[in-house]
Amino acid sequence: MKVYCTIISCLILGISSAVAQKRFKVTYDFKTEKINYFELDKNNNVIDTLENPKIKRNSLVELQLKNVNPFAVDVVTDVSEESVMKSGQGFNFTSLLGGMGSFGGDQMNLNVGNLPTSEMFSSSGSRGESVSNNFSELNNTIANIAAMKTSIVSNLLNPNLDKETILENLVSNASSQQDARLPDPNANFYTFLSQLEKTVSEDKSEITSDLNVLSNDLKRTDDEDKVVSRGDLVARNIAFTDIEKLKASLNTSTALSIQDLNKIKSLYTMLEASSFERTYDYQLEADKVNIELKFVQSNFSETIEGNNEQSTLKIRNIKLFAKGGFKINTSIALTLNNFGSKSNDYFVDELGVIGADSNDYFVPNLSTMINFYPFMGENFNVGGSFGLSIPISGEQKVKGMNFLLGPSLFFGSKSRVALSGGIAYGAVQKLTNGLEVGDTTSFGSIDNFTKEVYEFGYYFGISFSLFDIN
Repeated sequence: MKVYCTIISCLILGISSAVAQKRFKVTYDFKTEKINYFELDKNNNVIDTLENPKIKRNSLVELQLKNVNPFAVDVVTDVSEESVMKSGQGFNFTSLLGGMGSFGGDQMNLNVGNLPTSEMFSSSGSRGESVSNNFSELNNTIANIAAMKTSIVSNLLNPNLDKETILENLVSNASSQQDARLPDPNANFYTFLSQLEKTVSEDKSEITSDLNVLSNDLKRTDDEDKVVSRGDLVARNIAFTDIEKLKASLNTSTALSIQDLNKIKSLYTMLEASSFERTYDYQLEADKVNIELKFVQSNFSETIEGNNEQSTLKIRNIKLFAKGGFKINTSIALTLNNFGSKSNDYFVDELGVIGADSNDYFVPNLSTMINFYPFMGENFNVGGSFGLSIPISGEQKVKGMNFLLGPSLFFGSKSRVALSGGIAYGAVQKLTNGLEVGDTTSFGSIDNFTKEVYEFGYYFGISFSLFDIN
């Protein structure tokens, strides 16, 4: 009993393995333009690398696009299945940046001018010099932040950069920020951005405090001086005005810089979460499939550049060819049928002796064929044909319809042309009433002593397919 169970289990496993769906993988690298074909096991592990493969019909094909920058490129695809004789339904990869429109507009172009300066710093002693130095350092920080933002946006819009390169460039630019208070951006970029924002706020507070002190010093000096010349009074008023302008400019510039940091953080978050690979599963059922990949400018890129037209960057086509499966089509054929000595033309000579002329020649026939074959390739297949034929020669004596069956070779696109040959089964003339060739008869004609019977012969011919049945 155990032996029988083991045998049954082995049979079930064998059948399951035989009917298991084959898996294949096609990869296209946007950056290198390379297309690779792989065969996969049931766990989607690569087991073989293929060169221009013909994939088993009904196999599952995984199409993977690599290094496709979703910030710069959208992929529009169309699948054409040639055997279906109609355009396939296209599939669209959804952009990961559908919500990026909020970052569009003029606000992406941060334009931070130099903070205004005044000659009052040179006349305010060490405090004025300190304020001037703090302004210079803050200006450098703001400029670096603007450069970081410009760099990440520029990198994101570059379709030829992969994810790793964009991240490396961003961290490299961040590392150029020289400040002992800032952590290493390579360790944790989010911590670096948060600390940089804190640094900008602290520098702003310190400068604002120094400006307030300068303003109070000017007021105190004004109160202590009982007699002030007109020139000194004008200079002090200008100094007060410069201080107020500095405060306003400081608030605006730091606010824009912090806003810029938030945008950098948002873009960095999306970049980290984004995938530069697209995957599409397709079950190969048609004989020949063309997958058109149209790489167009992304919506994010259009928003940044203010371009309403979605320009096409490049178009690539990936072709898949199937093998296996059973195909049937119909064709019109011109065949030559021959029944050899089985087909004769009977007559009675002058002496009353029954004679026979052998119809051992080829008779042209117009045939209609049903062709069937396992699909092996696009241009050559081996199968069989079954058909019906009618003689079209006016001189031949063979009457009636012939049945044809035999092997065939199929050539050309969609196997439209076939060469076939095999058995012909058709009507031939036979003597009746016991008469045989060589017998003597008193009848001048034996037309009433013959009948049509079906015999086997052979044929060969060429046919042209009309349309696909399956």
